[in-house]
Amino acid sequence: MQAVERYSKGAIALHWLIALALAGEIALGFAMPKDASGFAEYQLHKSIGITILLLSLVRLGWRFTHVQPVPLEGGVTGFLAKAVHVGFYAFMIAMPLTGWALVSSDPIDVPTVLFGVVPLPHLPLGEEWNHLSHEAHEWLAWGGLALFALHVVGALRHHFLLKDGLLARMGPNAGAVLAMLGLTLALGLGVLFGVAQDRDMQIEPPAQQTAPVAEATPSPTPTPTAEETASEEAVPKEEDEPAEEAAPEEVGEPEMATPEPAGPPPSWTIQPGGALRFSVDNAGSALNGSFGTWRGDIMMDPEAPESAAITITVDLASASLGDATQDSMLSGADFFDTSSFPQATWRSTEVRRVSGNRYEADGTLSLKGVSRSQRISFTLTGNGNARTVEGSATIDRNAFGVGTGSSAENLAGSVRVTFTFDATS
Repeated sequence: MQAVERYSKGAIALHWLIALALAGEIALGFAMPKDASGFAEYQLHKSIGITILLLSLVRLGWRFTHVQPVPLEGGVTGFLAKAVHVGFYAFMIAMPLTGWALVSSDPIDVPTVLFGVVPLPHLPLGEEWNHLSHEAHEWLAWGGLALFALHVVGALRHHFLLKDGLLARMGPNAGAVLAMLGLTLALGLGVLFGVAQDRDMQIEPPAQQTAPVAEATPSPTPTPTAEETASEEAVPKEEDEPAEEAAPEEVGEPEMATPEPAGPPPSWTIQPGGALRFSVDNAGSALNGSFGTWRGDIMMDPEAPESAAITITVDLASASLGDATQDSMLSGADFFDTSSFPQATWRSTEVRRVSGNRYEADGTLSLKGVSRSQRISFTLTGNGNARTVEGSATIDRNAFGVGTGSSAENLAGSVRVTFTFDATS
């Protein structure tokens, strides 16, 4: 095996770094879910793609500014080898650019935050570019697989058939290069099968996790039972007692004297440190978030809840899922549209004690320009002028137009909202 001239250390480092990134990127692109359940994989795919674009530009610049080893082979095979290299450069630059164009022209505005840290602005492209970008991105992916296969086959040909020591150009020796080739292939296959297996594991849970949401829906108030009781009490009076004797009982002094004047219910102040959280099923896994800014006006006598007046106001822009990109989507038109509807408000219409320290409150929820009846359940603990409030509600997001388009395809319709806070009067 003849001695060969090696590439520079910078070229070698860039070659293998890009190779490993490409293997994972292509496998992830084919394996990741194409709906909202693959949001995290989608963001990672975009981040790696832009990283490959930057590394490829650096690699191209390095090639033009550093001397390259003399080709070991000419003729048709030498021309094909050069064509594969040129194709690889075109692929490594065009593939991320078409992906960037695809995201920028998508009707659904999905922000890109590289590795959850660096925001990437959209390209100034209209929606008419979306289909072309999608087709180009998909065909380039298949072309990249073909180039990858040709490159590996060519390298193995030189090592096992020609035995010209070509592999040693890109590493300390041929064995190390073969190891790197194996690692690259293993990474690609590992990501491909790992993500695919993760998708299979998520097929069953949705039915299991959506059931509790339905069970959490508050049951109707027991008004019919009270009416039945009243009617049962009225029948014996008509059958067993004369009408003349019933009349004095209905208009007598005891009935007139029962109501007593009552003062206004006490006003309560919500103390800092409370929490307003929400949770929704997303293809078998829960999306858990919270609102950072909300407030309330509460007037209520725990012993006479029917006189209560409660108003809760939530700043929708404070909604967070713990991810900057997802938080930006929550503020967008497909979800809360905070630029047009910055707040949501719930006002009570009736509050009643269920039993002990458990209460139910019916009210009106105004969200995203829609007002609908909404019930909440809560408990009060403590005594005197200091109480702890804990409660929950199940909200139909579809009734308010929250979560539309393909980004919400796998979201359950019911959203579980829970709250807890201390209040003093």
